[in-house]
Amino acid sequence: MQAQAQKLFGSRRRTETLILLALLGESHASELAALLGARLFAVQTILAALEKEGIVASRLVGRARRTELDPRHFAHRELKALLLRLAQAEPELQATAAARRSRPRRPGKVQ
Repeated sequence: MQAQAQKLFGSRRRTETLILLALLGESHASELAALLGARLFAVQTILAALEKEGIVASRLVGRARRTELDPRHFAHRELKALLLRLAQAEPELQATAAARRSRPRRPGKVQ
C-alpha cells in the first residue's frame, strides 16, 4: 500500500482494520487482532473509536461482540468501495482474510 493510503484513516493499523472489516463483512476484535498480528487491546481501542465516530457498528451475539461497517452511515457504500479498492493494493491482507477458517455449525447443534 502506498504511504499516503496507509494512514488514510489515521494510522496503518486503523486502515488495515477497516479493510479487513470490508473484506470479512463482520468480525470480532480477537479475530481481527489475530489476523492483523496486533494486540487485542489495540484493536478494541480502534473499534471503540470507529464506533464512536459512527463508521462501524457492533452488536452482541451471545457473549461475543460482532463488528461491521455501519450500514446506516451516510457514505456506507462509498466507504466500502474505497476499502475494497485499497485491499487490492494489499495482497497479503486479502490472503489473510480469504484464509480465515469459517466452517459451518455442526448439524443438530442448538443455538
